[in-house]
Amino acid sequence: MKHRLLVGERLVWLAVLALLVGSLTGPSWAAAAGTLSTDFSAEVAAPGPATPDEPDGLVYFVQRDDNLWKLAEKYLGDGNRSWEIVAATNARHAQDSSFAVIEDPSLIAPGSKLWIPAAGLSSEALATPLLPPPSSETLAGGHIAFSFWNGAPDRCTYEINIIDVAACLSGPDACQADRRIFPLNNVSEPALSPAGDRLAFRGWGQPPSEDSPYVGCAPALPVRYLANTTPDGTDLRGSGGFWEDAHPDWSPDGGRLLFDTYRYGDGIVRILLISADGADEQDLRIAGQQPSWAPDNQRFVYRGCDATGNRCGLWLAGALAPKSWETGINLMGPVMEDAEAAHPDWSPVSDEVVYQSPIHGSWDLMVASAGTGSDASEPAPPRRLTADPGIEGLPAWSPDGQWIAFLSDAGGNWGIWIIRSDGSEQRHLFSYDGGGYTLPVAAEPYGQRDWIDEQISWAR
Repeated sequence: MKHRLLVGERLVWLAVLALLVGSLTGPSWAAAAGTLSTDFSAEVAAPGPATPDEPDGLVYFVQRDDNLWKLAEKYLGDGNRSWEIVAATNARHAQDSSFAVIEDPSLIAPGSKLWIPAAGLSSEALATPLLPPPSSETLAGGHIAFSFWNGAPDRCTYEINIIDVAACLSGPDACQADRRIFPLNNVSEPALSPAGDRLAFRGWGQPPSEDSPYVGCAPALPVRYLANTTPDGTDLRGSGGFWEDAHPDWSPDGGRLLFDTYRYGDGIVRILLISADGADEQDLRIAGQQPSWAPDNQRFVYRGCDATGNRCGLWLAGALAPKSWETGINLMGPVMEDAEAAHPDWSPVSDEVVYQSPIHGSWDLMVASAGTGSDASEPAPPRRLTADPGIEGLPAWSPDGQWIAFLSDAGGNWGIWIIRSDGSEQRHLFSYDGGGYTLPVAAEPYGQRDWIDEQISWAR
């Protein structure tokens, strides 16, 4: 893990070991996602004069599992001096609103910008070699769409949110100002088209009867199937027409959608293909789910098994519909074998596939090579991208293939995070602030659902 610091006006990348999770001998100030101000800009000048020989402090961005006691112990030499960080940070906020306001010392949200006063700084922190700040051209951009269950009494519905990544990196106020709540209620599983001009989703429809526990919630879109609209909810186009259809994914050219369905009533989830206007639906005769297009507009990766139901994991296939007597002809081979691997997403610029897996004891992000041609039968070992003890899942590549967005419950609060594809620069973008995935009652039209049934999407 890397802690991002500023000494005076110069940026420092200080590599440190991840702090251990557990109870402390000092005050129990465990880091948790809260309501504090955060800032994630790539280049931030420290307010006030400073010199390399006598800096007046360090800018510090809160990482997962941080708390003020540990920070004071590390940088000031005594955990009991944590109040100095609180006072210094709040004083800086009065001059620069990008710094956090610490109202409750037990709640410092990951990504919050703190000021650690110079007095008592360790010689190790002061002597850290300086590196040039990253170019603004390397910052993530575009828009991320995600959905969750809004349990507010006047809502009690699935809703889709769309955030501007650059705005969220600049700070929470800008993130909230640019955040868009999709105007159509009771829709989830969003998929932004590559150009960002269409949004596909799964509609859940209206409560089936007057005695439903969901009668009286926010007025629902009366569509219980896949559909797509403009981002403002206009120009609705239905797809498929079955309530069992799920997990839409746009082709790179924006002309077609892959999706999975268990509409046939035999308990088998299959992958289908349809034009973006809802015409020309094709059954690919593949048992699998959660398909994701390759950048070549011809192949895709999905969660499934071989033709005999064995060797389950992530597989490759061609986006062409075989005849009934040609079943299996479009299968191209496995990416990797891991029966619990899920939600693959193919990089828009390479043959790398990111996915989620609990193989290391908790849901983490993994990256594997899809390979091409005969290489697909001998995939390279996957590499682990994240290792937090909580949930990290529903990965989605950025349009430039440099970053990966994902869902996490770090600090006990669901939110959207991003990380570079090499595992560096993990950043918190947005907290749900009460939104979640546990439904109050497992009833129609939803049944039993959780976070793992959703998906997120990143586009221009």
